[in-house]
Amino acid sequence: MKHLLYTVAILLLAASCSNEEMEQVTGSGKAKMQFQLSTSECPVQIVTRATPVPDVDNFVICIINKETGEEIEKDTLHILEANSPLYLPAGTKGVTYTVKAYSNEPTSGKAERNKPCFYAEKDTLVLPDETVTVKLECSLQQFQVSFVPSAAFMSAFRDDKMVDAQGGNKFKLTVSDANERSVEYNYTNLDESAYFDGDKTSPYIKIHVEGTTIKGFPVDYTETIEPNSEVNDNNLFEAKEHIIINLEVAESQSLNIKATQIEL
Repeated sequence: MKHLLYTVAILLLAASCSNEEMEQVTGSGKAKMQFQLSTSECPVQIVTRATPVPDVDNFVICIINKETGEEIEKDTLHILEANSPLYLPAGTKGVTYTVKAYSNEPTSGKAERNKPCFYAEKDTLVLPDETVTVKLECSLQQFQVSFVPSAAFMSAFRDDKMVDAQGGNKFKLTVSDANERSVEYNYTNLDESAYFDGDKTSPYIKIHVEGTTIKGFPVDYTETIEPNSEVNDNNLFEAKEHIIINLEVAESQSLNIKATQIEL
């Protein structure tokens, strides 16, 4: 009998900060812009894996003139700070810029493997001869699905080399949602998370496992997992949530998947 342990964690993330700090810059006629970035993180360590938080120095900063839509500057925070100070046209009465910060490009409704998108944006008015510090708190824009396979689970299947030598179907695990988005895994990359863009929520995810056991038995099994209503008020998987699935197997020639939801 195979056992899957499924844990839903709702990440209580703070909204992006809207504070700006101004100080006087004399004589330039332009505005000086600098940045303070932070990321929202899970307050609880869940099982063996937490949402990975990328280094903010590698976040991309994109500055757009809100009125014209022109992209004024785009580079990593590290490069912008290395080339500081950053001066921007401020006109005579000030100019409003949209400032975006993200760890990976927004996925626009898609599902990706190993590409978490922490993101924030805000409109900022800059005035001539002043400095503005833009503070952005970036939060995860997707819901994350992670797998923790046990040694017994991994040893129950033939790996690709064994399939090539002895025959059978190669191991494949697919995680999908109600929006027909999916991420596929092979025998070697189950340590990577799947990220489903939070622009689309889902009332469930499906886990489909294919392969051949060590003893030569074919495996083709699908399990549907729904949110735990005791820890998820709207019964939807959505941005900022982390779903962890422990993959375990008992001594058996058949494969049965059971999802047990644990309230945190």
